[in-house]
Amino acid sequence: MKKFFFLTILVVALVLGAPAVIGIKAESRYQLAIDHIQQSGLRVVSHSYSRGWFGAKAETGIVFVAPEGASAATGPDSPHLTLVSTIAHGPLVSTGLGIAEIDSQIEFAEKTLALPDDQAQIHTLIDLDGSGHTRINLPAADMTGSAKMPDISFDGLSGEMQFGIDGDIDTHLVLHGLVVGSDGQKLLELGETRLQSNSRTSVSGLMLGNGKFSMQRLKLSGPEQGEQVAMQQLDVDLASSEELEQVSAVASYRVERVEVGHDVYGPGQLRVELNRLSGPVLVRLQRAITDIKSQSMSDAQRGMALMGVVMNVASELLKGDPGIVIKPLSLVTPDGTVEGELSLRGNGLRLADISNMPVLAGKLVADLSLRAPEKLFRSMLVQQSARRLKQQIAAMIEQGGEAPRLEQGELQQLIERQVDQQLSEWISQEVIVRDGSDLATVASLSSGLLTVNGKTIPLPQ
Repeated sequence: MKKFFFLTILVVALVLGAPAVIGIKAESRYQLAIDHIQQSGLRVVSHSYSRGWFGAKAETGIVFVAPEGASAATGPDSPHLTLVSTIAHGPLVSTGLGIAEIDSQIEFAEKTLALPDDQAQIHTLIDLDGSGHTRINLPAADMTGSAKMPDISFDGLSGEMQFGIDGDIDTHLVLHGLVVGSDGQKLLELGETRLQSNSRTSVSGLMLGNGKFSMQRLKLSGPEQGEQVAMQQLDVDLASSEELEQVSAVASYRVERVEVGHDVYGPGQLRVELNRLSGPVLVRLQRAITDIKSQSMSDAQRGMALMGVVMNVASELLKGDPGIVIKPLSLVTPDGTVEGELSLRGNGLRLADISNMPVLAGKLVADLSLRAPEKLFRSMLVQQSARRLKQQIAAMIEQGGEAPRLEQGELQQLIERQVDQQLSEWISQEVIVRDGSDLATVASLSSGLLTVNGKTIPLPQ
């Protein structure tokens, strides 16, 4: 009888104590998820986790990282979304045994997107072995803007994520549509957008795998209705793998149609392949970049720190003779079709060789072919020449000189003459050749010899 009493006390203690012990494990898994959020290009500006005996509460403030040089604030007082989570500790969850069950909802700009009948927007189950899955079902909603936030019409987001004990993640998400506007004007319209990915941890510790991103349509409008960019059916396929500590990655892009003002482009496609990249070196680079992003510093300081990290690992990356292949490159434009291919790799190249032209040329292997409509090529040269001329005039004025007095028409004629002269020189030197209404070139570089359109061209010393 006494043994039975002590056994009962032990069982009760284990049952009551298990949630507290499991709560520690649940918090570590939640923190791991927050780390993944920061690595995905978002920034966590606030985070709190209050762990109790049978459950916990967590709130995490998240903002999109502004582009380099942007002045958008990313502090706790800036516009951001908040992930509010209620965590129930195991070992008993709604489906049986598990570490935790998490119900979450998103609060955005002080407005909560609530589902009918108080259903959870994001529901996560973590199994005893640390694996689990997340089901996402954000409802359609319209939110009126404020001084800080625009008007948003959200058509809903659904999908799920499966994650394994080693950090492997399978994701399938569908954004059903989004419209962002201000004062009754639509600034951004996004059609159905899908993301599907399968990520696995490689031997070196990198997250590699396959992914597909597709966007049905995108429309951007400027402050004036005449300034518009519209895109239809963009597809992006990504694949990366590692073999013998060498990483390769491929990105393929396809777009059906792009409208810029009254000009129509497309269809177009681009495939970019990177190969022979050192896995261990990339892991060190990734960790260093993550560490820099987590620190509080200005954009200029962050840029300098990132440059230092890249320079530190560049020499080791070059040891594997990494390469890049762009094939195919194709885009239909209003003036004709642009087509091209490029391959470039090092052959014993070192970081110190980059500043020595003869040595650099001798350690690069490259092939290039490019064809473009002459009208398009010429217009690009005109824009480049105009930009360069304006910079020269600005530099003269800054140094106290007197800028040439040219009317707009005279300035344009000067630029046109310069472009005509440049094109004539290139064609006479057979750097480029005319083929109907197109300009084309084929070039290769190997063992320090540059060949362009079958003609060897001396390299500058």
